[in-house]
Amino acid sequence: MPHPPEVLKLLSGRGYSSIKYTSVKSLPAELHIDAPDKFRAFYRVMQRYAARLIFHDLSLHPEGAELSQLLHYASQSSTSEILETFENLGLVQQNENRFRFRFPTNLRIGDFLEWLVATVLQREFSVPVITNVSLQGSKTGGDYDVLGNWLGKLLLVEVKSAPPKGIHNPEIATFLDRLRDVLPDIAVFLVDTHLRVRDKIVLMFEEELIKANGIGSLKEMPINKIKGQVFELNHFIYIMNSKRDLKSNFRIVFRDYIRYNSPVKLFI
Repeated sequence: MPHPPEVLKLLSGRGYSSIKYTSVKSLPAELHIDAPDKFRAFYRVMQRYAARLIFHDLSLHPEGAELSQLLHYASQSSTSEILETFENLGLVQQNENRFRFRFPTNLRIGDFLEWLVATVLQREFSVPVITNVSLQGSKTGGDYDVLGNWLGKLLLVEVKSAPPKGIHNPEIATFLDRLRDVLPDIAVFLVDTHLRVRDKIVLMFEEELIKANGIGSLKEMPINKIKGQVFELNHFIYIMNSKRDLKSNFRIVFRDYIRYNSPVKLFI
């Protein structure tokens, strides 16, 4: 697998010399699930949307949650199966009829989603990636969720675990500011939801683009639907949810980018 310094070269070429980041391997190691069998089990279960939602709900109950509190997204049998996998991995402990997390308190739920996105990119598309990236000299500050070297191009992925109703205009504005700052070749705003992103997220993008560039900018560069809930702006900025799955939607994004940013477009 390509080594993360390939990503660092793309950042240093943009003038960033002081870069702090987290390796994708660090989270499994911290959780003691980096053995191949445990890693595969964790990667497999975390690709299930219901598992990620159960993971999120457990985080809201540090004292533990009853099974009945975790049945919003899957049947009782599916939820029990997911919880059993978490138990076998040592991530969840069951005391009587309550389940609670066992992993270190310094980890955020967002860390797991960033890890999953980065791992999908690495394993399914051979993209060297780094996560939780801090760039000295960045005007926008904060952490960049996932940065990767995709086909020699700098890929930036902003990862949101909140549902669309929990995301607001300032977050969209900050994302756009980060693009102006870091100048990636391709950028993805990912909302981990099976709900539509057209109704609110795309609308907020349009509002922020109008604020920045005027109403005429949307006529010149409208936000268009590619497929499902995957949208593009100038075949450079992509907005997507996680339905059907992350791999499928990233494939749609990458193929669209290549189609419209490659000489092959002259022949198709």
